[in-house]
Amino acid sequence: MQTTCHSISMNDHLCAVFLYCKSHQHQESNGVEYRQATPRHHSPTETSHSITTIAEKQHWQPVPAADMATTAAGLFGHQVDLNPGKNSRNKSKHCGHSLYKKNFHRPTFCHHCTDMLWGLFGQGYICEVCNFVTHERCLDNIITPCTTVAADRVQVFIPSKNITPENPVAHTWSEPGHYRKKFCNVCRRKLDDSLAFRCELCEYYAHATCLDFVVSNCVKCADYDANRNLEKMKFTHHWREGNLPANSRCALCKKSCVTSECLASMKCEWCWTTAHTGCYKSFSSECNLGPIRDLTIPPYAVSMPVPNATVRGDVTAKGQGGMPAKIPPRDTHVTPPPACKRTQEEPATRNTAMMMRTRFRRYQSISSIDSPTEVKGKEDGSEDGQLLRIYDGMTSVRRKSSHTVSVAKDASAVQVVEAAMRALHISDNPNLYYLAETSENESEGQERRIGDTEHAGQLSKQLGVKIPSLILRYQETKAKKGLIKVYPGLMKVPVEYVTVSITSYISVKEIIEMALHKFGLEDEDPDMFSLVELVIEHDIHEREMDRDECPWPQLIKARRNSLLQMRQTRYQLKRTDEKKPINAAQMFVGNLPINLSEFKYKYIIKHLLEEAGCPLFTSVGKVYVQYGAAIVAFEDHDAAITAYHVLKDATYEEKPVTLLFIPEIHIDCLRPEATPLLLFINVKSGGCQGIEVFDILSKMVNPYQVFNLCQGGPLPGLHAFSQLPEYRILICGGDGTVGWVLQCLDDVGQESVCSNPAIAILPLGTGNDLSRVLKWGGGYQQGDELFSFLQAIVDSEEVKLDRWTVIFETDQSKLIECDNKSNSSNSSSGNEDMPNMFVMNNYFSIGIDADLCLGFHMAREEKPEKFNSRLHNKGVYFRLGMRKLGRRTSCKELQKELRVEVDGKPIEIPSIEGMLILNISSWGGGADPWGVDSQDTTFKKCRHDDGLLELVGLTGVVHLGQIQSGLRTGIRLAQGANIRIWLNTDMPVQVDGEPWMQLAGQVVVCRSALQATMLKKSKLKIKRRNTEPALNSNDGQTSPRREQAKLVAMKSDEGGQV
Repeated sequence: MQTTCHSISMNDHLCAVFLYCKSHQHQESNGVEYRQATPRHHSPTETSHSITTIAEKQHWQPVPAADMATTAAGLFGHQVDLNPGKNSRNKSKHCGHSLYKKNFHRPTFCHHCTDMLWGLFGQGYICEVCNFVTHERCLDNIITPCTTVAADRVQVFIPSKNITPENPVAHTWSEPGHYRKKFCNVCRRKLDDSLAFRCELCEYYAHATCLDFVVSNCVKCADYDANRNLEKMKFTHHWREGNLPANSRCALCKKSCVTSECLASMKCEWCWTTAHTGCYKSFSSECNLGPIRDLTIPPYAVSMPVPNATVRGDVTAKGQGGMPAKIPPRDTHVTPPPACKRTQEEPATRNTAMMMRTRFRRYQSISSIDSPTEVKGKEDGSEDGQLLRIYDGMTSVRRKSSHTVSVAKDASAVQVVEAAMRALHISDNPNLYYLAETSENESEGQERRIGDTEHAGQLSKQLGVKIPSLILRYQETKAKKGLIKVYPGLMKVPVEYVTVSITSYISVKEIIEMALHKFGLEDEDPDMFSLVELVIEHDIHEREMDRDECPWPQLIKARRNSLLQMRQTRYQLKRTDEKKPINAAQMFVGNLPINLSEFKYKYIIKHLLEEAGCPLFTSVGKVYVQYGAAIVAFEDHDAAITAYHVLKDATYEEKPVTLLFIPEIHIDCLRPEATPLLLFINVKSGGCQGIEVFDILSKMVNPYQVFNLCQGGPLPGLHAFSQLPEYRILICGGDGTVGWVLQCLDDVGQESVCSNPAIAILPLGTGNDLSRVLKWGGGYQQGDELFSFLQAIVDSEEVKLDRWTVIFETDQSKLIECDNKSNSSNSSSGNEDMPNMFVMNNYFSIGIDADLCLGFHMAREEKPEKFNSRLHNKGVYFRLGMRKLGRRTSCKELQKELRVEVDGKPIEIPSIEGMLILNISSWGGGADPWGVDSQDTTFKKCRHDDGLLELVGLTGVVHLGQIQSGLRTGIRLAQGANIRIWLNTDMPVQVDGEPWMQLAGQVVVCRSALQATMLKKSKLKIKRRNTEPALNSNDGQTSPRREQAKLVAMKSDEGGQV
């Protein structure tokens, strides 16, 4: 057996030598060189073929010693090079991957075509850096770039199609967690057992240790430009690789393109078109936002000067208090200071900054355990391997952020350098780098350099540690010149970038002149341009360089601190006469005292800002006195960020202030037939299912259309959409959430351009009776297809919902008695806290039903953490009902304690324990108390738009159970539009699930002047996503509202059955 393995290795070696010689014969024709792979450490059961495909020929060409000093300092990864001619001619056809042939001993799938790799030996190729796996037959078709070159391809540039280039966009990271059945977009490995982050906007996943290598290509959700010509503009797809939804099919070949075995296939983040990696290039670059384009607000119609992710203090923030950071000159290279400096006397800022530093250290310490590089080393290595901890300059040493690699104990210094470069995703000539022992001293000269003759096993013995810590360094040279890449920014020029030769004495002004000449803009005035330095890390840091700066000395000094940061730096031109955004940052300030004057609200906010010494707002916009909220505007965006960090910790009258930046929607940028969707999500509804729904829906539409009701309620969203002539609303929650939004719409909607938008419901509550009547279902279940739900909203029909006012008039004697009891008990609550008027949407009940609801409400108030599922909630109702059996309650013989008039006529009430007044045909989670009786000609069918209410009697708890199970219906008492009830004693009552004990008195239920427009799910069959040819066409527009209204009028039968 050993002889066989040895012969195989010899054959592989001979093949490698043969291919190496053949490649030198044809190196000018094919542009790709095959070399004998550097020996790597593998397990005894795994043998690697010694063939490696290299991205650039000059990458592996031997460098003469005499020329080493000239070339060493000129190669700064992607930014600095001394051989632009060779680079331009010898770009790898394998998208920067460093591929070598490998024997796979478990089922492995190609990341390009998703087919399995078949064979016994050398089934396919794998990239040494990003773990990209491919068939040999797919080598020439690879279009997925390696992480070493992906950052250079962020900028969209299609000059022939009039597509405006875009700058990199940073991701919005979630809290770290564990994500099952997902793959890291950096190292392409599964995330199952590793701590990972997820972008909340574009489904980009990354291990905690891979955050340094992420590509900042997130979707840009707010990109309004007043100077943009919309008629000539083309909105492009934003493709994201892997982690596709279940049952995804390729829109081109109609075959399944989803796989759970590897990171493969593509999905557009805007239109949700899915395709194979080899198919998506066949699509047009223009995106039409897909089947729900009428509901989605395109990013070019939204302006958001200060995104909420910038100020919320997530892991992307680098400055104090989570504020965006500006970059100091590179020769200092310290931690970037905040954009708006704060004084040392502000404890809130210091606490926030301390919290952010603690979070970073905690994530980095945890992530070092789950490092995929270390896992890879353990898989590839054996017990004789050597673990090494690699640091990227002194910056990573100070942050204690390292990457662990595994090499053979007899690995040479060059092989260890190559392993360190792979761990840091650096694709470059290893002869230009070396390793040194870690040192806290800033001086690079005092570090001990690892000798070329030392091997990995000696390092552990010499340093006296099990896992030696090493720093990857760049070779010290005395080169005085090099090349940098200069990008055109947002200018449209015929090339993607140009290379500019610089020396220690070349200033920014001269660089601008040379770049304009190479871009073909000789007639432009160089004084009208500036050079911008972009560092694309977790966040995008931008610094406008001084015209007298000399970048070359700064580059030489900066590389000592971080090689990776050097590779993440780019330079681009920017016109100095570009119009800065004139849109003011709008901030919602809420949770203030209600019913004050507008001047008083302005004074309160001004006083809170002046106390902290912060800049004041420019103006006060709309003031909502009934909600204690105001909209303030800041022309200076930095001042808005500073004010946010002051007000977010402020309190007024012992209540915390609610803050939220509000987007501005530009109507002139929307299509005439568009009806944008405003989404309200109650994240606490239905056992906190709203959190999952919020994450999913934020990726299906523009995130600035989605509002969390726990942050300011419905008011911020209604204000943002107040100028739109027509839009729709999706409420994700229970019946109580629907009532909450409708009530707020009643209060502020009359001041909006569209005062009565159509409303759809995604049921998240326990009962969800209104959503059942409107055919939206009884409750959302985890895994439900929400994209099909949004498509159903496009095809839904408008119906009317009657709304009713319930007025409670308590007897004066009862009020006096209640006041006496309140005063004797020194209670602060008086009769002014008793509800006296409600708007009813679903039903109103008196007696046994309200008694059970009140018991459930009190149990939930006592222990709210236990009420986190529908099953538990219904179980509580069942237990409360069983306790009522056999006991005499206050609702016994209810007919003796009340008197009822319907439309001015008294009605006779039989022996009952409860009474329901219904507006819809669903109650108690799907039951129909009114029922359907074709032989009963006395009463009409129960409908929600007929202007009538239905009175139903309940005989007891057993009767309730029979109605719930569908065995019986309620006792039909009456049907009318005006109901008056006299209560002789205190009774439990409830309105739309809100219960309380009502004092004796009079109850009046009358028709409200406000009628809601609801959306009812159509019976039309919804097409499957991404399988129809019309998906990417411009046809299939939704019918106009006028035609839809005619259809609703013809089909006015509501069919209120569950």
